[in-house]
Amino acid sequence: MPFDFAPYRSLIQEYGTALFLLDERAFEENLNEILAAFQAIYPRTSLGYSYKTNYLPRLCQIVQSAGQYAEVVSAMEYELARRLGVPGERIIFNGPLKLEPELTRAMLEGAQINLDGPDELELAAQIAGQHPDRQFKFGLRCNLDLGEARISRFGFDTNSHDLDKAVKRLRSVPNIELAGLHCHLNTPGRSVESYRLRTERLLQLADRYFPEVPPKFLDVGGGFYGKVPPALREQFDHELPDYLQYAAAIAPQLKAHYGNTGPELIIEPGVAVVSDVLRFITTVVGLKTIRGRNLAQLVGSIHNVKPTGTDKKLALELLANPGATRQLAGPVDLVGYTCMEHDCLYPEYPEAVRLGDLAVFHNLGAYTLVFKPPFIRPNPPIIGYDSARDSYSLLRREETSADVFATYLGVGADQ
Repeated sequence: MPFDFAPYRSLIQEYGTALFLLDERAFEENLNEILAAFQAIYPRTSLGYSYKTNYLPRLCQIVQSAGQYAEVVSAMEYELARRLGVPGERIIFNGPLKLEPELTRAMLEGAQINLDGPDELELAAQIAGQHPDRQFKFGLRCNLDLGEARISRFGFDTNSHDLDKAVKRLRSVPNIELAGLHCHLNTPGRSVESYRLRTERLLQLADRYFPEVPPKFLDVGGGFYGKVPPALREQFDHELPDYLQYAAAIAPQLKAHYGNTGPELIIEPGVAVVSDVLRFITTVVGLKTIRGRNLAQLVGSIHNVKPTGTDKKLALELLANPGATRQLAGPVDLVGYTCMEHDCLYPEYPEAVRLGDLAVFHNLGAYTLVFKPPFIRPNPPIIGYDSARDSYSLLRREETSADVFATYLGVGADQ
């Protein structure tokens, strides 16, 4: 992807003073790389792309074209997958809330549903009873104790008899099959050891509940680290594993247990494949100094680049405006458009900042688009870049005030 002032300035002039830029080929490469790392060891590995991490339709279409699953956690995401043409059987439906209408739809359309708790299980059994001529398959989400201080709120407790009861109850319904086991846990360091341990525990449970015939699938969830640039990597106090290390912790265990013909191994990456494929590009539109504090005003906010509240300094490159008439010497705080004091996209940028410079923030593919609220200003456009064709395309237009207020009653048309 080109990375200098002129092409980005052209995009800004065409689409607005701030925008997101998607590297489509980088996303494809990430999908291929993580799958290849696992499939080289355990060929029966599939990928369920985490829609919640970034449900930009173009990304979801790339996943579908690659023949992989859509992993969704809501009726909204399920609906998106279906609108994009994803068949029900290629959708993995996770999450703690599946109300009767969406659960019924997913069941009737053949989605792979992982149940999260006993009440949801009872609802599924009730729906199955209303359709005795249909066969349904479910997975159970397992809440594994990996020795972490935080107790996860998701799934069935494997330290009690909850999972035993869930298995027994599912198998008591004539037209329901227990097809597999699922586990998604976010440990603080996302360590290789945590993935080795959860896989070991899932295999033990598989032996317990599927003593004669292996399950159809074992789903180890997501939460993997993706590709992180050096400037960001050095801010972590622990190792950031790569695809090969995660694969080496998980896939050999299934290979040793089942050979090449065991259950389908499913991984559910989000951050791992999307974190480095999106950039936020915005413009320096104001400069001022207050009691020795240098400030550069951007057309963007902390909600565009740090929606999860990370304390890390983002990967940033400032592209100099060759026609600048004013500048401030560093350090300069690059601040946002909201009226909140904490809205600083990058504190103490060490070098000079010029009026009209372009600030390019990297590694923003995860959660930025889906977390950003319509606070103060509507959302900026998203532009896709295809390096194979060296072409750009509009993937989401810039939102307007009409978009923000469209669902409110009593708001008149623009005058």
